[in-house]
Amino acid sequence: MVAILSMVLAFAWTAARGALVPVPPDMAAGTYRFENTGYDGQYYRYLAHDPSLQKGYSRYVDWPQMRFRRLLVPLAAWVLALGQNSWIDPAYIAVEMFFVGLGVYWCSRLLARHGRSPLWGFLFVAVPATLASFDRMLVDGPLTALFAGFLLYCEEEDWTRVWVLAMLAALTRDTGLLLGAALVTDRLLHSDWRRAIWYACSAAPAAVWYAYLAARLPRDGPVAILAAPAWGLLRRLFWFRPYFDPRVQPLIRVTDVLAVLGPKPNASAMRIGVSSTNARHAKKPKHRVTGPKLRSIIHRTAIMLEAVLRKRWQALTPPLLVSLSVSLVFGRPFLDITKGLFSG
Repeated sequence: MVAILSMVLAFAWTAARGALVPVPPDMAAGTYRFENTGYDGQYYRYLAHDPSLQKGYSRYVDWPQMRFRRLLVPLAAWVLALGQNSWIDPAYIAVEMFFVGLGVYWCSRLLARHGRSPLWGFLFVAVPATLASFDRMLVDGPLTALFAGFLLYCEEEDWTRVWVLAMLAALTRDTGLLLGAALVTDRLLHSDWRRAIWYACSAAPAAVWYAYLAARLPRDGPVAILAAPAWGLLRRLFWFRPYFDPRVQPLIRVTDVLAVLGPKPNASAMRIGVSSTNARHAKKPKHRVTGPKLRSIIHRTAIMLEAVLRKRWQALTPPLLVSLSVSLVFGRPFLDITKGLFSG
């Protein structure tokens, strides 16, 4: 019920939403244009309408190989729509809402296993990646949902589902490859070569898709945020983009900086919940591997879950400050929606 309610609330916002970048001519008529420069979600929409790359939509994408690697959500929308062009956009929204509900469901189950109320699962909706995803149709939220399921099934030692989620995460976003890498690292540290190979195979579908893209698309140019060490990240943090109310801009930057400089949780929040003990030989995990540092969209989710599990409420502050920063961008749409509801 918590998961279903979260889906309804997320869809209510999406349904109410209703400088431009180029749009393929055959899709322009049905495209809603935001007032700024567009957003990543439009590129995944192009892939949903052309998963076999036959229509040349890559010409309208900034970094086509990087964007089109993120196949899972667009492909799921195409499959749900049975390939019917007029159904793909509604199907894409349905897939995004499904992942909101799935993430809340898995978080609720994980927290309930530790004696916390399932209502804490609503916290998944407050994760910055989730907020941004259901507003702009991104793939970050679905990846975060898969990570929540990954943690749950690692605790339940359901390794087949863990393998499937690692495979899906690799197809959702590049960062998802880290889930499989964590599993492989854990098995190698314990000289379990057979299972290490099995977990490594979870990346095979993504590798095949990457190879297909490399054969079909031109090589991407340099990604600006990675062009110079740390410079792109600093520029993103301190560059004030135009906003409808200049008084809100300082607040957005202050919350971002506080989130970066805020108190850090216990080191256990940085760990990936992978049991090193084979499920057939032990009932409880005795070790958790610390893998490579995860990208922030997953890392913040781990921090928030750990804070609730251990009742370390101060650890919620940094990720919730980022959520506040993200939600401030919803200010003008919220005012427009409210005005529209009460003006009729």
